[in-house]
Amino acid sequence: MTLKKVLCGLALISSSLWLSACQTDDQKTTRTGSTVYTVSAKSGQKVGLLSNYMVNPDCSSGKVPDFKVATAPANGAIDLWHGSVSPAFREGHPQYKCNARKVAAVGAFYTSRAGFAGTDHLVVSSKAPGSDVYSFVNVHITVTK
Repeated sequence: MTLKKVLCGLALISSSLWLSACQTDDQKTTRTGSTVYTVSAKSGQKVGLLSNYMVNPDCSSGKVPDFKVATAPANGAIDLWHGSVSPAFREGHPQYKCNARKVAAVGAFYTSRAGFAGTDHLVVSSKAPGSDVYSFVNVHITVTK
């Protein structure tokens, strides 16, 4: 599985275990950082979007961040999953050695409704354990037949 490191362990994914869910975020929290991804998908096929994890300095799994769908897609469904991934720290990073280990993670898959072609959009939020601040990621999905 190839991962690209983004913010606080937020990464693009290609596959993993999943659990279906959809929740809204707590509107009393503070919005921080906004990241935008553009993803391509085939109509009706599941595509991996994001994973989120925390890694301790000794390469063990940190507490799994809270991960929610803040804005659901209009033309498809999101499946949230819990599983494990290999971190993707860049060479030279103090935790680069952790890339050889698996850590606990949460993430999301998207599946468009059958026959849909066009653009869909969703927003996921992430909150580190013990924090009251959410980070938001806007995902724009181009769906083709």
